[in-house]
Amino acid sequence: MGAGPPIAGGFSPVSSSADSPSARSDHTILGTGTPSKRSTAASLGTLGGGLGLRVRVRDGDVPLVLGVAVVDFNHLIGPTVEFAHPASLAEALAADDELSRLLPFLALPDGAHLSEEDYSYFHCAFNPRAGAEPNTEVPWGRTIFGISCNRQIAASDLLHKSSDVTRSMVQKAVIVLASQPVFGPVRDRLGVVTRAFFAQRDFGSTQILHDFYESLEAGLEGKAGENAIYMGTSLRELVHKFRHRTLVLLKMLLLQKRVMLFGYPVEMLCTYQYSLVSLVPGLLMNLRDCGSPMLDARTQRTRPTSLRTSDRASLLRYMGLPLHLFGADAVFQPYLPLQQMDMLQAHSWLIGTTNQIVTQQRDCKYDLLANIETMTFDFPDSKVERLVALTAADRKWMDDIVKTVEDTWNLPEGERPGFLGSDDDLRNRFEEYLCAFLASIKYADFVGRRGSQDPAAAGVSSPGEPNPLFHFGEAFTASFRQTPAYELWNSTTDEVIFDLTEPRHPMEGKVNAFSDVGIRLAEGLHDLKIEESLAPTRAAVSSAFAAGSSSLFRAFDGVRSEVNNRLEAEKARRAAAAAEREKNSPNGSPSGSRPESATALAPSTPAAANRPASVASNRSGNSTGAPTASPNASPGIDVRTTLGSVGSSISGFFGSRVASFSRATPPPPPPEPRRNSGRNSGLRPMSLAGSATAASPKKPGT
Repeated sequence: MGAGPPIAGGFSPVSSSADSPSARSDHTILGTGTPSKRSTAASLGTLGGGLGLRVRVRDGDVPLVLGVAVVDFNHLIGPTVEFAHPASLAEALAADDELSRLLPFLALPDGAHLSEEDYSYFHCAFNPRAGAEPNTEVPWGRTIFGISCNRQIAASDLLHKSSDVTRSMVQKAVIVLASQPVFGPVRDRLGVVTRAFFAQRDFGSTQILHDFYESLEAGLEGKAGENAIYMGTSLRELVHKFRHRTLVLLKMLLLQKRVMLFGYPVEMLCTYQYSLVSLVPGLLMNLRDCGSPMLDARTQRTRPTSLRTSDRASLLRYMGLPLHLFGADAVFQPYLPLQQMDMLQAHSWLIGTTNQIVTQQRDCKYDLLANIETMTFDFPDSKVERLVALTAADRKWMDDIVKTVEDTWNLPEGERPGFLGSDDDLRNRFEEYLCAFLASIKYADFVGRRGSQDPAAAGVSSPGEPNPLFHFGEAFTASFRQTPAYELWNSTTDEVIFDLTEPRHPMEGKVNAFSDVGIRLAEGLHDLKIEESLAPTRAAVSSAFAAGSSSLFRAFDGVRSEVNNRLEAEKARRAAAAAEREKNSPNGSPSGSRPESATALAPSTPAAANRPASVASNRSGNSTGAPTASPNASPGIDVRTTLGSVGSSISGFFGSRVASFSRATPPPPPPEPRRNSGRNSGLRPMSLAGSATAASPKKPGT
């Protein structure tokens, strides 16, 4: 049984005992090079016996923290356990080959390399092989609860790199095993220790893990109660995520159907399942049989003989709670690796997975697949979907819960919700719902047995009263009566528990058809995710509108600026032209300018009034029929160009035409006079109008 020297009474890391891959395979717990059972047991047993712990654990004397372990992902032989502390845990791993084989895959989930840090919650059971008598504090015949924190580091950053590190990244996970699901108090401490363990850059130094185990033992003392266990759940997150379908999940759980949650990250996947289980009062503290289909210790439960109404735990026991949902042939595994797919053959399970291969098993088909990434529910059998469909009272009840959570969800930073909408408030509401459901079952059975002989024997019934199970769903209730959980509950509870809880739905008498239609429409619109779908479109439209508005405003500013610039330039040009004319004129009068009287008398006829100003001035200034270009014509046209680029183009067009008419060429001979010349004189060309009125040639002899 010779092996490398153990480290401070713990599990000797493989890297410290051997450096070669061949030597490492002698200590491999799982992989292609798995050694024989005897060699594995011998090495682990010797390494775990460093403290010489040989104490037989009695029933009921189980420590809360069972130990700390480290799992390494070896690229040559697969994931392995390379460290375990205390010696009691190493002894248990040596005696149970199945536990030592599965533990690395439970701690290092699929896709662990995709994130910098992630957590995995899992369940396992200690079942030593035949003939082994380990001296360990790890209990057998019950569930062991594990939580792991996995991280990765670049191989080049390690201070001491062993020869079996062949890739650029090194993945490891630090595990805490406990006898109760105290994930909430452990989770934050585990994350801090894991980050510090990686920050050392030397995985051979495990003293920090020894200190972590000792601090957990002291820090969790007296924290195995209900409040400590609920710290790892978030009912607000569950209701915010699944909304009305939270009750659908609970009904599937009560019917002991096969429920599978799929998605990533692993921690969120596991937290949703624990939050769902916590909706059943007391169930989270009674999961000792959920780790394996072979475990079933709670079937020996007997009917309570006493009741203390001031004690909540006594009231719950009298009501038959918690329901035994995970017993024989039932499994609850928050994270299920491929190596545990044989568990899918159980009759009932609640599992989570990140691998689509698990979701595609035809021989072990699920009853409900809930995708936490797309928020879709897949029911292969429509009959099951109808069994768990919400009634009008259920929808109204869940709608009040959802509104309470949504109203207190986006609070200002640093502000927490009060009791209304808190986890305690939600837990109390679901407890009230479940107790009312169970009391209604007992009440319906009581009335059915008594018939019409004594309808008011219990003081709560009256003739013609409707069935109290109607608002919970009669088909759902009938299916619940066929479950093993109902059989055990019915046989261990009193017949008149409805004396403690009113046998009626919390929303009975508070629902009408119109409000139910509104709830259906509102939830249907929410399921369509219109807000999420239109968010990119809304953002694009807003961005385009803002960009278009800015461009339009810039265009207007540009036009206005251009007009102002043209006006200023025109004023400066006219001032310069006026100064030049004054300078060149001896008498101070601009050359070539016409008198104001001529300008006023120019448009004397209708035809002349419609002519351009430059043509009219030519006609009045020169009556001989030889028009010349007026020096004032151009400034008049240029002033109008300041109205914009369009006006400038138009004035340029007319300016070119005027220039062509102003050439010093003799006018063409006048046309022969016609009988209707006076009527059509207004239609003649503008250049001919002046010639016709200035001189009328006469024929000889007339």
